[in-house]
Amino acid sequence: MLNVTDQKQLVYPTSYYIALGTNIGNYRNNLSRALVELGKIGHVTKVAHIYKSKPYGYLKQNFFYNSMVCLKSEMLPSQLINKIQLVERKLLKNKRIINGPRKIDLDIIFSDQKVFKNNNLIIPHPRAQERDFVLYPLLDINPFFRHPVSKLTVKQLIEQLKDTYIVKKLSYRNLL
Repeated sequence: MLNVTDQKQLVYPTSYYIALGTNIGNYRNNLSRALVELGKIGHVTKVAHIYKSKPYGYLKQNFFYNSMVCLKSEMLPSQLINKIQLVERKLLKNKRIINGPRKIDLDIIFSDQKVFKNNNLIIPHPRAQERDFVLYPLLDINPFFRHPVSKLTVKQLIEQLKDTYIVKKLSYRNLL
């Protein structure tokens, strides 16, 4: 019998859903490099298609290329966000304006059905349900996912969208 006070706490891998976005430089190269780096900090189990989308927020910029991965990790959300920010720096994120152009953007959108909040991170991402370029990639890799707060399925969230940004669905095979 395992006595938790005598043993290290058991840690089970968490499925993190991480959105990837880029609109500066070669999108295939940027997203591929991000996949490689994410694979160094966890196990990438699924990769969504790539979606070309209109900019969100700051409009005077190029189209974005968005995707999502499911990353299995035993890290806590606060540990994972620190690793992800290191990846963004390594890949030269180069963000100067909120919702502005960037070479790479990596956001933790969901963490299984967990809710997490600190000064540096909120999970689920507070605007995930407003963005088709987040929801459609999630639909690709986990069509039965339910939002941990609203309890709505991805399909139900998509049906409630007011705005659309996606202009074209591309293949994820360009990244592998």
